[in-house]
Amino acid sequence: MKKQTLSMWLGGVMLGLISAAGQAAPWTLEQTLTEAQRYSAALSASRNEAQALDAMADSATQLPDPKLKFGIENVPVQGSNDQRLTREGMTMQRVGIMQSYVSHEKRERKAQTLQAQARGVLAKGEAVRAGLQRDTAQAWLDLALAQQALKTATRLVNETERQFPLQKASVGAGSATPDSVLTLRMALSAMRDKVTLAKRDVQLAQSQLLQLTGQGIDDVGGPLPRYQRLPAEVSQLEEAITRHPEVEAALREAETAKARSAQSAVAALPDVDVEVFYAHRAEGYDDMAGVMFTVDLPLFQSRRQDKDYAADVSRSLQAVDELTLIKRAHIAQVQSLVAQYQAAQALWQRQRDEILPLQHQRLALLTAQYRAGQSELPALLEARRSVLDSELAVNQAEREMARTWAAIQWLIPQELA
Repeated sequence: MKKQTLSMWLGGVMLGLISAAGQAAPWTLEQTLTEAQRYSAALSASRNEAQALDAMADSATQLPDPKLKFGIENVPVQGSNDQRLTREGMTMQRVGIMQSYVSHEKRERKAQTLQAQARGVLAKGEAVRAGLQRDTAQAWLDLALAQQALKTATRLVNETERQFPLQKASVGAGSATPDSVLTLRMALSAMRDKVTLAKRDVQLAQSQLLQLTGQGIDDVGGPLPRYQRLPAEVSQLEEAITRHPEVEAALREAETAKARSAQSAVAALPDVDVEVFYAHRAEGYDDMAGVMFTVDLPLFQSRRQDKDYAADVSRSLQAVDELTLIKRAHIAQVQSLVAQYQAAQALWQRQRDEILPLQHQRLALLTAQYRAGQSELPALLEARRSVLDSELAVNQAEREMARTWAAIQWLIPQELA
């Protein structure tokens, strides 16, 4: 028994270690997007709502359930036969079946309205999916680039820390003033602030990914997407706006409004109720049977059904106008995002290709001069801080460019492998 218990315990430990190793593995962008879609309650709610509307559309094509009618009629309430059920020939025990007949056209148009609503819900679900993919990709890119910034800041801090023993030795040898050590400490403290901010950015991105995926994603891996250029030409992006999920949702809203107006156009068609009954009377009296018809009388159609139809037609026209506005808004959004991306791209390229190399050259020159005794320590430390600031500025510009690229890339939801 003890051996079996020990084996089970060891197996549990191994399984835990394997699970922990699997969880610690870096997450690729595609894995993160897939997990976000699986975790999203909004997408699940959208699918369930569409399924409910489809089921309601199937039900709407059917006739209402028949009704069972039973009771006692013509019970005397006065005279010698008061409250007696077998003395009066008019008193009868009645049972019957009633069926309401709604026209096939009315049922079909109601079903078409519900189907249009289901398509609208699915279109809104695609808009949710596009936003989810965009937010997830931005958080993933933020984490990847924030980790790079943290590594850069940590490396420069470590390089500066290695200056301490040399500086103390220089002070002891009399080749440097005592305040140079304090200057070095103050510079190092300022550089550590950059490390703290970089760690904060990493934690914020991890928190965002936890909210989107439900997973504690501490590290990301795999190739970065090619965010250094636009996903497509500007003209192609503007043409593709007709496939934007929010435009598609507005189109489905217009279709739903049109279906409602078609449904109200036949609202005046009368429904018919048919009742078949059998009536049993007291002994000595003949039983009876009958058929009853109930028909709606739309005598005031111009004041009721026509008004409802006119209102639905107006809503249909309103939905078309809103569709036009949404198309225009999204074309403007694409142009705005492209302008933001191009500006971020220009800033990133300038920081990376012009400013940062100059800062490195300046640092190398001041380092050589300091070693030769031709430059003071504060100038060298200021140059090192400037290199760190430029490195972080390049990273920040790259992050802004990547976020804008993701907003453009996932204007329309992408299918995942």
